[in-house]
Amino acid sequence: MLCLTYPGRHYRHCEEDKEAKEMTGRIIGLGSFLPEKILTNDDLAQFVETNDEWIRERTGITQRHISDPVNEKTSIMACKAAVMAVKDAGIDPHDIDLIVTASTTPDLVFPSLSCTVQEAVGATEECGCFDVNSACPGWVAAFNAAESFIESGNAGLVLVVGAECPSNFLDWTDRGICILFGDGAGAAVLKASDGKRNEFIMRTSCIRGRCLRCENARQPYRRDEEGFEKATTFNMNGREVFRFAVTEVPKIITDLSAKYNFSLDDVDMFVLHQANARIIEATSKKLKIPIEKFPMNIQYTGNTSSASIPILMKELKDSGRLKSGMKLVMASFGAGLTWDANYIEF
Repeated sequence: MLCLTYPGRHYRHCEEDKEAKEMTGRIIGLGSFLPEKILTNDDLAQFVETNDEWIRERTGITQRHISDPVNEKTSIMACKAAVMAVKDAGIDPHDIDLIVTASTTPDLVFPSLSCTVQEAVGATEECGCFDVNSACPGWVAAFNAAESFIESGNAGLVLVVGAECPSNFLDWTDRGICILFGDGAGAAVLKASDGKRNEFIMRTSCIRGRCLRCENARQPYRRDEEGFEKATTFNMNGREVFRFAVTEVPKIITDLSAKYNFSLDDVDMFVLHQANARIIEATSKKLKIPIEKFPMNIQYTGNTSSASIPILMKELKDSGRLKSGMKLVMASFGAGLTWDANYIEF
């Protein structure tokens, strides 16, 4: 008998009188949310020394969405994307066993964003909730935490959310970083399924991580320290992060294919973290894979951190480009430094 169990739960997808099968999570629903306000490159040029051409040439970005601090804070965006994903999946929210949310910019220190999402989607008290803070690779990390619960038999239906408000943590006088980020949220519902592949690699280099960091503002003893206020905004050595990404992202994808014995030529789509169009183009070139297999929406979303991959996947599904049965590689990188890659069947 195959029966995934969890304290007090008995999943509807249990299969009686069959041999146990290895289960993985299959994406059955996607949701996303982007704030109403759009900040174009020309808008930025009104208050910081930059221009549209300079930004587009270096990043590929033409605009980004900026949240309303009251009506579109991180928790609200997370809930809106999650509700959409649950509706898209066509599931009863009472059947959700676990919610995992990735965010570096929550509006509450505690409880977790996932608890807020639980209430919004209508999940029961038997649904577990926790958050992941892994910066831009956070949603992929959360996705794999969810997969681990499914593969171990401890969950059958999991909601995975990524939600970010980087605009709250930017120094809007620093043209090297304020031009990059946008706000948004994305979500996916995973259901236990047999016959689908999910392979994963994650790496970390704290030694190199000093090039991308943000201090916690709640350190009273450091309040008068020179440079501390600036340190509580996103700080990045852009050139160093760029060199890291164009080297390590292609390498981890190549290593993923070698470790799990699949051909990159057979991959239908490479869904990469939307940090910089030049990084994605460099990855395509190094892997010798056509750029057409690397979808992008960074031009009008900017870097939405952990939310970027699910936002892009929702867009691809809605446009008909992402179809059931496709083989995907997801890859992301960010503060830590951390970077990860997945091979999945959609």
